[in-house]
Amino acid sequence: MRRRACLRTALLVCVLACGAQPVRTWAEPVPPVRLAQRWDELSPHEQGEALRNYQRFQKLPPEQRESVERNYDRWRQMPPEEKERLRGNYRQYREMNPQERRDFQRRYEKWRGGR
Repeated sequence: MRRRACLRTALLVCVLACGAQPVRTWAEPVPPVRLAQRWDELSPHEQGEALRNYQRFQKLPPEQRESVERNYDRWRQMPPEEKERLRGNYRQYREMNPQERRDFQRRYEKWRGGR
C-alpha cells in the first residue's frame, strides 16, 4: 500500500514536470492534462522520470515523505478547475528566466513574511 502511494506521488510529479508547455495568455483556454492511470501508459522518458522521482522520495526523511503524502492527498481532493489553475501557474513559473524566478521568490518571501 505504501509503495503504491509513493508510486502515485512519483507519477504525479512526473506528469506535472513532463507537462510543461509554453506560457499562455489568461484569455486562452488551457487544454486538460491527461493523467496516466497505469505505468505502461507512460512513455519510456516519463517512466524514467517517475522512477527517479520515486527513488528521491524514498531517500527523504520520514517527516518529509509524510508531508509529500499529505500534499498529494490535498491535491487529489481539489476540484478540477483548481488543479488546472495551479498547473497553469506552474507552467508560467517554469517559463520564467532565472532573474524572473529570483524576483518572484523575493516577492513571495516578502509576502509570506507579512502574513
